[in-house]
Amino acid sequence: MNVRDLERLFTAHGVGAAKMDATTRKLRECGRLPVGGRGPNAPTIGFVEAATILVAVAGSAKGNEADARVGKLASLRCTSGDYESWSLPEVLAQLLSDPATLHGLAEVRIARIKKRATIHFKDGRVEEFLDQKPDTRVDRFDVEGILPVALLDLIASAIRDEDRDASRKTTKRK
Repeated sequence: MNVRDLERLFTAHGVGAAKMDATTRKLRECGRLPVGGRGPNAPTIGFVEAATILVAVAGSAKGNEADARVGKLASLRCTSGDYESWSLPEVLAQLLSDPATLHGLAEVRIARIKKRATIHFKDGRVEEFLDQKPDTRVDRFDVEGILPVALLDLIASAIRDEDRDASRKTTKRK
């Protein structure tokens, strides 16, 4: 899977094409995504890059804010549970790479204004990612981007299928 494939998945699920293009362009410019050829020569992405794009899209209202929001949200650490002290992108990448855990997920909520995120599981468990310094300003609206499990599952499947195809090609060459 390359970035354009991921952009198409997002636009099919309601994210504007202009926002996706601006988001991935900003992440590429800042070195968070691979840069390379186009079309069949485009570099592939894995779970880590997909997690970065997920955080950028859900955590920012505009594409040109993507790198700044990823920087702020990547500094968040899980406060308890199975992923204690893991960063948000690390946990998302882990969830994408593990189909069993991904199927136990209900949704991921990422704040667009505050530095906060939560991962909700079907069994009622919630993993919280909070800033070390709590935000004491109560006059701010809490706006969140929500990542549905169906989209996460499509992304994870596409990356796994790409990895499987790549390993078959290298095996045939030997």
